[in-house]
Amino acid sequence: MKFIRGFKNMFSDAIYTILLVAIAVFSLINALGNTSDLMPFLAMFVPLLLILISAVGLQLKGKTLAAHLVLLLTVFLGAGRTFIYAITSFSFESMSFTANFSVEMLIAFIIFVYLFLVVASYLLVGNTGAHLGKSQVLISATIAFVYFFFRDGFSVAVLKILPPLVALMFGSDFFAIVLLLAGVADVPFLLLDYIFLATILEQPVSYFLFTAFGLYLIYGAIIALLKRPK
Repeated sequence: MKFIRGFKNMFSDAIYTILLVAIAVFSLINALGNTSDLMPFLAMFVPLLLILISAVGLQLKGKTLAAHLVLLLTVFLGAGRTFIYAITSFSFESMSFTANFSVEMLIAFIIFVYLFLVVASYLLVGNTGAHLGKSQVLISATIAFVYFFFRDGFSVAVLKILPPLVALMFGSDFFAIVLLLAGVADVPFLLLDYIFLATILEQPVSYFLFTAFGLYLIYGAIIALLKRPK
């Protein structure tokens, strides 16, 4: 426990920044390796890029806990589960592992452990500096939560809205908006994909309603970003 509590003091702000940039580069390269059709790829890549920009931006503003927590919640939350599942997938019948191991999986798990230790260290020490004050962005976040709830369900809505709330709690409205934008940035690319595949008319009415509102949220986020200082 003492090791975890003191973990956040092992690195300087400069080292934290270098590590986050390295993690961002790894994430982008890993995403590029999963290329598919253009529009589905952009629907995955653009939100990831916005998240990584937010995490690095928060770190550059000295919000180390917020930067690491955003990355943990959005990009690497499943890396721990994936690795644990892989190493426990040994089958006595076949005397082999049923899961496929890869270098990327191991690196992602190491990053997960690092992010978890940083976050846990700050939380155990306390005095994180987090405070959810009054902000116009909080209203937008509430609207976005309702949107995600009706579109994807409660669990997805929570995971989508937590990163913007983290940014808000550490006083960064700008990056909170960027993270809200990341939550709906896939909407136009998936719409274009349906159009190019000539399957747009096969979609239910609910799809058109959610897509229209998602595009409205994107428009509102872009306008808000253009009006706000970083």
